[in-house]
Amino acid sequence: MNRSIAALLCISLLFVAPLRARAALTTDESYVLDQLSSSEALQDSTRLNAESHYAGTPGDYHIATWMRDVLAGAGFHASLETFYHDVPFAKHVELSLLNGPKYKPTKLSLLEAPLAGDPDGSRRDAGVPFNAWSGSGNVIANVVDAGYGTQADYRALAARHVDPRTRILLIRYGRAFRGILAKRAQDHGARGVLFFNDPNDGEGSLNGPAYPDGPYRPNVAIQRGALSEGQIKIPTLPISARNARVFLDDMKNGITEHPAHLVVNMMVKHNAALWNTVGVLPGKDPTHMVVLGAHRDAWVYGVTDNGSGISILLDVARALGNLYKSGWRPQYSIYIVGFDGEEVGELGSEAYVSAHRSALASGCLAYINEDEATTGQRFGAMATAAVEDSVLPVVQYVPDPAPNSSVTLDYRWRHQPGGIRVRGPGGGSDFEPFLYDLGIPVLEYGFGGVFGVYHSAYDDLHYAQTEADPGFANHRAVARLAALTAMRFATGREGYRFAPYIAPMNAAIDAFARQTGAGGLSPVRRAMAHFATAAGTIDARGGDGNREIAIDRSLNELFYGRIGYRPQPFPDIANALASRNRAAISAAIGRTAREIDAITAQLENATTHR
Repeated sequence: MNRSIAALLCISLLFVAPLRARAALTTDESYVLDQLSSSEALQDSTRLNAESHYAGTPGDYHIATWMRDVLAGAGFHASLETFYHDVPFAKHVELSLLNGPKYKPTKLSLLEAPLAGDPDGSRRDAGVPFNAWSGSGNVIANVVDAGYGTQADYRALAARHVDPRTRILLIRYGRAFRGILAKRAQDHGARGVLFFNDPNDGEGSLNGPAYPDGPYRPNVAIQRGALSEGQIKIPTLPISARNARVFLDDMKNGITEHPAHLVVNMMVKHNAALWNTVGVLPGKDPTHMVVLGAHRDAWVYGVTDNGSGISILLDVARALGNLYKSGWRPQYSIYIVGFDGEEVGELGSEAYVSAHRSALASGCLAYINEDEATTGQRFGAMATAAVEDSVLPVVQYVPDPAPNSSVTLDYRWRHQPGGIRVRGPGGGSDFEPFLYDLGIPVLEYGFGGVFGVYHSAYDDLHYAQTEADPGFANHRAVARLAALTAMRFATGREGYRFAPYIAPMNAAIDAFARQTGAGGLSPVRRAMAHFATAAGTIDARGGDGNREIAIDRSLNELFYGRIGYRPQPFPDIANALASRNRAAISAAIGRTAREIDAITAQLENATTHR
């Protein structure tokens, strides 16, 4: 996946979830929670580890059909939905140091090295790491250290009279989405880019024991990853910290630049067949549904990213399927979908939303996403405001999966640093087209932590068992949360609430005011005051369900946005502010105020016609 850092980058969208009275478990809910098992998730992860499954490859197809058959065996109506999209592959990549007066080349190994105790991280089917959607090129130029590729780093280069237009830039991952970093380098005229993870940074080996001795990134690991489709013309290549050190050590010794030969020969398989795996438990009212999704493709084996999400959803499918076989029928249908092509641009979820746009727009009550669901031991949840109140009630019924714990997960969550916090959505996973294209409310549960093998071949079964989730107890806990949430929406036990929008919306307005002056935002503040009254009323009295769906779609489309991984509340105002055009800013503020007023009127109307 494109890694989400929303929780770290947008404090205005964080809030403390309110404590609600516990809604008692039904017999059916208790049955499903008891059915979910860690052993099934381990078996599924073992299958996912058996072959690499980058989008559009034979391994990808094998995993797609396997997942379809598991869903069918669980009692779902299961199928593959084939779609077509261009998929990038690296045909040939090469990086050589050029030494001496005759530039004698020393070719660097671009493969990940074997690690003691990890039988899979250096298998031949891992392939050579690359950046999807990189440009192609054959470049001989000096490599210079461009820091994290920020605008400040480019100003520092200029101050040293270093012209990016004649250099290959060595850029550290971590300060922005890699596609933004590549585009910025291209805009500055760079001949090429080498990406790497600095060992000094958060998950680097200088901060803790490196895998296989701990979860931190070994210096031989390489972070693959997609750029922005169709935007990058220059060659880029991800390399290991070990290889980056070859350049950096020379720079420390007084040589500020090092000549190198970079070859990146990309190929695009046009209109490649890709496969979404879809399972359906039909409800009494099939016009409404809850969708649970996870991406099924991986850069290599992806047992944590995103085998964790797939194995969790398959466990949910087995439990719900057993209940369905016993005669239980939800009011609304339950869909479980394994998306293809997420790692190269969320291709599968976008294709699915496009193919089912009408049905989803009018009938999808919620989308539950699972991506990198078990990378550590810190519990967290993401939700749009309308469904955030559904989070804590289900967490109260799931046992804390920590060894020998006798408390429920909400107790553990409450006593973590920061307490119970539900983060708002940003970008970087398959919930994006559901939320940003259609305004569908989204949720996600997971356990986070240091994930040092992210997008490397070492994200395999051994890492999952020894570092990410020993015993797979966290898999089971997340499966219980996802299953219980899905059941409550599918049976009508959960609905939308609008008051939770008030705090993050006002926080975003306050943040804008620090840029523009509070007076300019007065129309939005007045509209928010009216919205707050209407939201409290409809939450207390209830409203018309179908009207609430339409209202929440409009509210989500107005409020939620993203830039790369980062959340961007009120994107219309934010984009206008970025333009620094006073007329555009005033117009965006006016549009936003009018849209809030229109939503308030709809809330009042829905309450009246209950």
